Amino acid sequence: MKKIIKALTIAVLAVAAVFACVFAAGCTDKEAKYNFTIVYADGTAVNGQTDGANGGKVSLQICTNNETNCIPLDLQGIFADANGKLSLTQQQVNDVFTTSGLTITEDVTEFDFDVMNVPGCIEKVICKVNGFGDYTVTLEAA
Repeated sequence: MKKIIKALTIAVLAVAAVFACVFAAGCTDKEAKYNFTIVYADGTAVNGQTDGANGGKVSLQICTNNETNCIPLDLQGIFADANGKLSLTQQQVNDVFTTSGLTITEDVTEFDFDVMNVPGCIEKVICKVNGFGDYTVTLEAA
């Protein structure tokens, strides 16, 4: 009986270890998301496709935290949707900075997410990003 219990215990531990490895491999930092929602001061969603200058797409960029290296996301074909939502993976953030010529030695997890040139709102709203998660960017009237 002791052998059966010992064998079952080892089997359960082995299965748990396999699940832990699969989970860790499946949720890499490169797949983690930064989720942005852009809203007006009254809480209604900005239409990322039509609420920009001249009825076009809303201008977005990400910058190093000191705002010295800013890269427009439209150059990467990245825009907010009609509900003001945009998700970026860690890999996308790293790629945006790398394709701009910056040398990346580790994941960029602290950066500024800027929303710009929305008619009737201040010219640029900066959202400070510090790690994965959900961020709401509220535009202020000009």
